[in-house]
Amino acid sequence: MSIPQSQSYAYLMSVAETMPVIDTHEHLPVYSSYIGGKPDVLFEYLSHYLSSDLLTAGLSFEDHAKVSDWNLDLMERWDILEPYLQRVRNTSYYKSLQIAVQKVHGIDDITRDTIGTLQASFSEKVSRPDFARSIMRDMCHIEKAITCADDSPKDPTDIFARTFYPESYAGPQITVKKLGVTTLAEYCESYKAEYERRKADGIAALKIAMAYSRSLYFAGDVSYEEADALFRQYDDVTRFPIPLQDYMLHYAMRLANEDGMAVQIHTGLQEGMCNDVENSNPMLLKNLFTKYPNVTFDLFHIGYPYWRPLIVLAKNFANVCIDMCWAHIISPQASREFFREALDVLPYTKIFAFGGDYKFFDGVVGHLALAKQNICEVLAEKAERGEYDMALAEKILRAVFYDNAKRAFAL
Repeated sequence: MSIPQSQSYAYLMSVAETMPVIDTHEHLPVYSSYIGGKPDVLFEYLSHYLSSDLLTAGLSFEDHAKVSDWNLDLMERWDILEPYLQRVRNTSYYKSLQIAVQKVHGIDDITRDTIGTLQASFSEKVSRPDFARSIMRDMCHIEKAITCADDSPKDPTDIFARTFYPESYAGPQITVKKLGVTTLAEYCESYKAEYERRKADGIAALKIAMAYSRSLYFAGDVSYEEADALFRQYDDVTRFPIPLQDYMLHYAMRLANEDGMAVQIHTGLQEGMCNDVENSNPMLLKNLFTKYPNVTFDLFHIGYPYWRPLIVLAKNFANVCIDMCWAHIISPQASREFFREALDVLPYTKIFAFGGDYKFFDGVVGHLALAKQNICEVLAEKAERGEYDMALAEKILRAVFYDNAKRAFAL
């Protein structure tokens, strides 16, 4: 049963469907239209997000690997997947893909009867040289997408802006011995040189995702002497000890503060299984906001489920913004509640409405559709209640999807 749309909602959606969008966060491949060894819709769609729902619903890791193996027969893989897919058709991860299948491939749903047709359509479309542009620019009207890409040359289509992970040095994810350094001072200079190179290449922001492996509290009182002693003892095999991680993170923040570089930080729910969400509580970051006032901190995923504390942080600190990337497919209901309350508490200029946060292009289409529905529903509701006139509602709509991020990341 369809729900009648209000006139205000219909108008705002008509505006949203054609306006430009800044996509604040993606994991999209820059030089390929698909991931994996060859075009395979099950491998692609199960590469993340929906896979978590399926594993939670009881699919084993072994069977997940079989379903994702493009070398196996498609229908044999479907037979393994189907019982578990039935259990997750209610989730937003599934809904996002269902919308994508409808919009990109003209297929109503992912079923036994349609999976063969979907695979054929997927393989044909992603093999087109203009597929990425057709999705991002023509279908989604995305002017620029900030992606966590590797160190490949700039994308010739000019769709993507890049980020740089300071945790590659704070973790580290590089091999210290290959840098040929023996002291922390030399190591810091190596980071600075890399940061300057990335900055010259036009990165839009730094990106920190360290909450997948540790707490987001970065102690600011680690002395150089203490950190240097730990560095000299480092065996180049394991991760840095926490105090050394903290020192390097603050070193990276000092450089970002000098340049006014934006910093994106993963907060809240982590993708995958058996993570410690308490590590991702955005309240753990409080000491950074006053210490680095020239940094715009873009806090991801509405901090779900810590979205109310995150609103409080953005209320108290001028340099804290809130990003709804990923949030609309985590929970549309929570996203609407967050946006509704955030508009009562915060300047609307502190909210970024969309980041697809997908590895593959089809997912961006479904996620953006949900994001537009959520944002327009809340704005229409406020207009109909007399809280805003429609001119302000439309201004906020354009700001949260485009103006705010374009300004914050100097795009």
